[in-house]
Amino acid sequence: MTEHSYVGYQHPTYDFTVTEDSLNRFIAAIGSQPTPATLPVAPPTYQKVIEGKDDSSRKIIEALGIELKRVLHAEQEFEYLEPITAGDQLKVSRKISDHYFKKSGTREFLVIESEVRRPRSNNSLVGKSRQVLILRQL
Repeated sequence: MTEHSYVGYQHPTYDFTVTEDSLNRFIAAIGSQPTPATLPVAPPTYQKVIEGKDDSSRKIIEALGIELKRVLHAEQEFEYLEPITAGDQLKVSRKISDHYFKKSGTREFLVIESEVRRPRSNNSLVGKSRQVLILRQL
């Protein structure tokens, strides 16, 4: 795949089931404590776990023909639209939304956007993320 055809690439949509164990482990990993009285609610950054299922970021990079050693994670942002809790069955879509250069073409950037939806609830959008990668020149 050439650098000009990155934008528009869509990774195959996949399903993700939020388990209580996964959620509790993530909550503990970020230094919080799950609340035993209720189902734990995912913090916004839990979307990184959701979008990372089955190494999807690596698979996107491979599908684009980019050498992994060129890739640096530059930025990540999350938009949390509805609570995500244990037991949720979600559908995840990921695509390349932008590819650009800076510094007279010496810095290359790739933007991956993800959407997390709840298909059993009118396919409602529960979260979005935007990941910016730097593609180093080797």
